[in-house]
Amino acid sequence: MESSTSDQVDVGSATWLGTDEYENDSEFTQRANNFLRDTKWDRLISVCCELGHSKCRLSEKFSIGHFNMVRQVVFDDGKSWIVRLRMPDLDDSSAHQDVKRALSSEVACMKFLKERTSVPVPEVYGLEIEANEVGAPYIIMEYIPGTVASELQELIDAPVYQFGTAEQDQKFRQRMAAIQVEMASFKFDKIGSLYQDPQTGEFYIGPDCQTGQGPWESPLEYYRDIANQKLEECLRNAPEEVRDDYSFSLPVLFERLITMHTEEISVPGPFGLAHSDFGAHNLLVNEHFEILAVIDFDGVISAPIEVQAQFPSLTGLDVEPPFRIATKPLVIQRINLTKVKLEEYKCMVQAHEREMGAGENTIKSQRCLGDLLLSEASALITGLQAYGMHQDFVNQMWMQSFSRLLRRKLASRIRKLECLEEDS
Repeated sequence: MESSTSDQVDVGSATWLGTDEYENDSEFTQRANNFLRDTKWDRLISVCCELGHSKCRLSEKFSIGHFNMVRQVVFDDGKSWIVRLRMPDLDDSSAHQDVKRALSSEVACMKFLKERTSVPVPEVYGLEIEANEVGAPYIIMEYIPGTVASELQELIDAPVYQFGTAEQDQKFRQRMAAIQVEMASFKFDKIGSLYQDPQTGEFYIGPDCQTGQGPWESPLEYYRDIANQKLEECLRNAPEEVRDDYSFSLPVLFERLITMHTEEISVPGPFGLAHSDFGAHNLLVNEHFEILAVIDFDGVISAPIEVQAQFPSLTGLDVEPPFRIATKPLVIQRINLTKVKLEEYKCMVQAHEREMGAGENTIKSQRCLGDLLLSEASALITGLQAYGMHQDFVNQMWMQSFSRLLRRKLASRIRKLECLEEDS
């Protein structure tokens, strides 16, 4: 019998490493140290005490990511919260966001999912996105004593991309599929990020919180804009060898292909919710890899079905470029093993859709999420996302795949035209 991960590793805030997350003397470490020095922590404690109706203190340990610092708030009456503070942007144009827009959308997503779904999310107690006496924008929310799944997986003695025992791994993947399906079941008439009207409390779709573009009425408009955005980002931020490579023009080919592949490209909505950064790095779990919460919601968007139909990242579910020709035995073996996992997850999604009656409620112009997983149209989205990593060998691999898809599609159209001519 396989052993559990219970009692083998620390979870929750016990795993927080502070600036040890970064290399010594890196710009990230310097920013974190400056932020610790300059933030008015006493003012933040006062805010938390008032909201929590109890005396409290900040824990010494903290966690940091690319944008945020997280500290735990411990109250005298026993409850615990966390405060997630937005740190200043580094001198990196790719990292700049409208912080007010991003935090507003993120909180709206958490509130929407908390109120209307069974998706586990932290409860929000406070938000400050304007200039304030603490010195940084922040969100005060429920503390959930879990660990990010991808981090816990690395700490235990388990095969790569197996989350706990084989049984725990299956339950973990089933729950991921259920979350993905439930989010996609909520439909909106536009494409964009989710917001909440502070006056009425109504939720609505507005501009993409990361780019400020949108909202969009149709998939065609959306795909055109994101293709142009990816090109501009690559031109601004990618290394010279990436910009000079023939694969630089991949988004242009993407726009042509997605139009050809998407049957409902001109049909206006409805569009389901998708977490474009959904994966093991954004899921809090306990020591048994039971999912306690989904975190980081700036990637949530009301989106076309191809965007919804993406596999969770950092879970061993990497989709290969269509028509890629592998020759190395180890690569072929990896691809074949991954195919089994991909099909398995697709079946999980389809099973959850049947349980929710998605097939019965889906209108003719829309397709179910499970039907689009492993489709060429969804692979096009995967390829465009990979392009954003700005790696020449990755871009070349997907460019070759896109070119083969285009040739195949055009050849099919030519054959159909020839048949029509013969019939006439």
